[in-house]
Amino acid sequence: MTCDLLRTRSTPSLSRRARYAGPRTEQGRWAGAAVVGAVGAVSMFTLSAGLLTVGARVMARLPLVPLHGMRHRPDLPVRAVFEDRVHLDRSTESVRDGYLAVRQAGGTAHVRLGPVQGTPTSRTVSRPLLAVDTAEPLRVDKAAVNGFYWAGSPATAHGLATEEIEIESPVGQMPAWVVRPDVDAGSVPGQESTWAILIHGHGGTRGEALRVIPLLHRLGLTSLAITYRNDTGAPASADRMYHLGADEWEDTEAAIEFALDHGARRIVLMGWSMGGGITLRTSVRSAHRERIAGLVLDSPAVDWQDILIYHATALKAPKPMRSLAMWMMTSPVGRRLVRLHEPLALHEMTPDYYAEHLIHPTQLFHALDDATVPPGPSRLLAAMRPDLVEFEPFEGASHTREWNRDPVRYERLLAGYLGRLLGVEDEAAALEIPVRDPAAPARENSIGLRL
Repeated sequence: MTCDLLRTRSTPSLSRRARYAGPRTEQGRWAGAAVVGAVGAVSMFTLSAGLLTVGARVMARLPLVPLHGMRHRPDLPVRAVFEDRVHLDRSTESVRDGYLAVRQAGGTAHVRLGPVQGTPTSRTVSRPLLAVDTAEPLRVDKAAVNGFYWAGSPATAHGLATEEIEIESPVGQMPAWVVRPDVDAGSVPGQESTWAILIHGHGGTRGEALRVIPLLHRLGLTSLAITYRNDTGAPASADRMYHLGADEWEDTEAAIEFALDHGARRIVLMGWSMGGGITLRTSVRSAHRERIAGLVLDSPAVDWQDILIYHATALKAPKPMRSLAMWMMTSPVGRRLVRLHEPLALHEMTPDYYAEHLIHPTQLFHALDDATVPPGPSRLLAAMRPDLVEFEPFEGASHTREWNRDPVRYERLLAGYLGRLLGVEDEAAALEIPVRDPAAPARENSIGLRL
């Protein structure tokens, strides 16, 4: 009976549930759709925001992480090698006018080539083989371009006595070369107390200075080609990343102090690409500004914000991603996302800032075909400070390849500027330019390594 009573009492309840099942199901359907829609919207927003953040982080880290080996991969096919010429695949580099050096197997083979002299086929160019710097000859295979043109050290490339030293910087011992003038070898006398501190570019090496050291030596200057933090063979910074000159200038300051401690009375700073930006930052922040006689800038990074936006735009990165990447590099909070030890003072690395603070005479070379550091900010800085900056554009030259494009013009301009700056105009005008012939035979101990 108890069971019957329970069944009797439970029946109306089941009926009521059945009666109201319809409306409740309809409401649930709408609620479910709303939940699904909300989850989908949140998911899409989260996905979009996540992709934006990831993209911005990658974009922000690209110029900061040293990737030395990635820059020198063999990517230029050599199609034929003759006793007097080499045939190369047509590429942006191989067809460009001027002098070119190529190497294989990390420098086991290294040759210097002259300007394009013909087009054997529609897909190849011919360049004269000027000199072979290694025992191993070039072969039919892929090669890497050596934009520094010369390889090895000042001793192996040019036969100049070279001291291997170390400079104590805030992060440790930095390797450097010292090349002193030699009056018996033709150096202008009385200039040895003027030191030229030479600063290579982003991911580069001291070898970038090999194109100008013979001229500086002949003018009687002491050359100091330095390395800086995160270079191969140099100590790393706390975060192991480039700071685009914001901190690297301290290593140049250490080089200035080394030079002053070893007989320098005045300093000339010369930098290529990011090294040019480091040169500018050193010139406005150094405790020894009065000892700096002048600057030489080669395709310099005058405005990092402009450079970063230029490359991000070339990659078709959306504006919000570009803005977020810039925030990550410059914000005390954002810098943690890219693992920077401190935010970058990019606002202090602009034409406006340098125009306001610059006090040193400056010669500024910039390649007009520069697709790495656009020449606009260099031109702007020169326009803002025509009293100090001599702007020398080079048609047809790529990034930091002005010397390669026309070594005679480059060295004549540089010699003229330094002659006026240092009071040796007549001696500079009398120089046979270029001081080291690009076609000079290889020295007995020459090598093909980029040092």
